[in-house]
Amino acid sequence: MTSGDVLPEPYFIAYFDEAGDPGIKTVAPIDPNGASEWFSVGCAVVRASNEPNLVGLIRSIKASIYSTQSPDLHFRDLVEHKKKPVCDALAASDCRMFVVVSNKKNMRKYRNPQAEAVSLHPNNWFYNYCIRVVLERLSEWCTARSILETGEPKHVKLVFSRRGGHSYRHVETYTHLLAKQSETGRIYQTARVPDFRVLDHRLIEVIDHNKSAGCQIADVVASSFFQAANAGTKRWNTEYAEALKPRIASNKFGYSNFGVTLLPWRNWSLNLTDAQKKVFRFYGYFI
Repeated sequence: MTSGDVLPEPYFIAYFDEAGDPGIKTVAPIDPNGASEWFSVGCAVVRASNEPNLVGLIRSIKASIYSTQSPDLHFRDLVEHKKKPVCDALAASDCRMFVVVSNKKNMRKYRNPQAEAVSLHPNNWFYNYCIRVVLERLSEWCTARSILETGEPKHVKLVFSRRGGHSYRHVETYTHLLAKQSETGRIYQTARVPDFRVLDHRLIEVIDHNKSAGCQIADVVASSFFQAANAGTKRWNTEYAEALKPRIASNKFGYSNFGVTLLPWRNWSLNLTDAQKKVFRFYGYFI
């Protein structure tokens, strides 16, 4: 974490969007009209030098599927036969993708008073936790890749697609808090810690979905995995998420718990159907 006044120049830009509802007070299918059973956060990271090319990429994808009426790409609004071509096109693009997918049945009515104390909105702490999980893996990848390419760790800028109900100021506050805890050795949950050599809480931006081509790519990641996990619904389909595999981040252990992360951690104990497990098994989970 940079402590001086000079803002570091980002080498990477990571875009974030989500699918589903982070609410955990009530959760479907347990509660009538409960929040969605699944919640996913998608992330697409590119080199900062490649950012100007993203607008053209989205335009060409929209033109290829004859979807030029709306100014932006919104995955859930596409008719089904157009979703696979979108994912195929992004699978051939120059970016890397991460996703965290949480089954919230075990989180129903769970509270974390300590986390809630620094969050004005009751759902922010759970959202922030999912972001932390992405940052752990994203920062590990950015550190390794930038050292490989430049010889030293380089910073990544975080860009979030604006959604109602989130206090993004608390994402910045939470990231800063994690950095301070890491510096003092007092960070909670030490199995994996974000690499703050490449993260700076000042390198965070919030932007409207229709104004960011990168966030529209992150939307495809989040929404395709959300659709893949939601077995039992009319639109359940795993082929869209599976088509993104060439761009999903991996490490020496594979995709599971890195490019694709399933929550809760003891996911083997989840009472999921084989259909719900399908996409996670595809990405290497033994569940």
